[in-house]
Amino acid sequence: MRTLNETSIPITDARSRWTRTKTRFFVACAVLGVTAILASDGAGADPPGDELKTGQGAYGWYASKDVGSKFTDGLNLITVTPQARGPLRLISARPLMDDGGTVRVIGILARINPDMLPPGSVGSFQEAPGFPPARPHAAGAVPVEGLIVQPPKQGENRWIELQIGYEVVAPGRSARRGVELVYEYEGAQHRAVVPSYLAVCAPSTAACEPEYDK
Repeated sequence: MRTLNETSIPITDARSRWTRTKTRFFVACAVLGVTAILASDGAGADPPGDELKTGQGAYGWYASKDVGSKFTDGLNLITVTPQARGPLRLISARPLMDDGGTVRVIGILARINPDMLPPGSVGSFQEAPGFPPARPHAAGAVPVEGLIVQPPKQGENRWIELQIGYEVVAPGRSARRGVELVYEYEGAQHRAVVPSYLAVCAPSTAACEPEYDK
């Protein structure tokens, strides 16, 4: 399995690809700066400019869980580039879910890495139990709305991490094909989609197919 550049964005609790475990990961083309592609609708907002690194291939993971489970999906990342000429103000974020009905979104948080990482944490995480996540390395996130993101200095890496909380509410399968982020930059509203895919099946004994970039 190809992962993000682990020297700059380590992933905790990673598991090998295509093993027969309940949770599996797939990465189509993941590198440092997992970022944004244009949102498909684009209504009322501009596409991202050079303030965000764009053009990343889809990546993601999938799992089988029991009804009643709550978890946080953390590896939804957008790199802010040194070409940004000023701060970004986050307006909203939402996962682009299908109508499967197996999971419901129970909250979305954001943190700026590495600025908002807790002491001793070295990077982002793929999954953590509960929402908000209770594990120490996942702490430090705040509500998305109104969060100000400063551009990095030359030679620095800075990225926005969106943490999405889910609850498994019914047997079956739900899938996500991206996470939409709306933000304000230089007086204009922009919309981008993080190409972060997810499939969740229930119960935990169910076979689960990944959500490929089709």
